[in-house]
Amino acid sequence: MPKKRPCAFDVDFLAERIREVVASNPKALAFDIGGSLSAVYNYMNGRVPKIGVLVRIARARGKTLDWFFREFQPNDEEATRSHDAASPQRAVG
Repeated sequence: MPKKRPCAFDVDFLAERIREVVASNPKALAFDIGGSLSAVYNYMNGRVPKIGVLVRIARARGKTLDWFFREFQPNDEEATRSHDAASPQRAVG
């Protein structure tokens, strides 16, 4: 049996955030990220997705990566939106 690696973040909090973005439609999230329904259920139950999968979840639901790892204070979301609006966009491709 493989050893579990220690996490530098709260896995339960991450699972809670994933459950929040899933809302009541895990099948839609699975479709949106190009993953399986069973994988989404695993993430909702505490399995940590690979960073690329978490990026796809964040993009599909309009969240930042740090939103999945820490609890925001009331003004944090507004500050994040203001920062994002002020930041120059880079062309990808």
